[in-house]
Amino acid sequence: MVKNVGVPVIAEGGIHYPEQLRQSLNAGALCAVVGGAITRPQEITQRFVSVLKR
Repeated sequence: MVKNVGVPVIAEGGIHYPEQLRQSLNAGALCAVVGGAITRPQEITQRFVSVLKR
């Protein structure tokens, strides 16, 4: 999709695990919305930070 639309793509929905975020960014998404992060911010943020530091 990223290659075909010609505009920046924001991934949204169904991103519950850091691996899903990484897949979205690797597929070319400019950024991603992780809405569920507001329910358990410290736990979820730590998961994402640990993956992005790799």
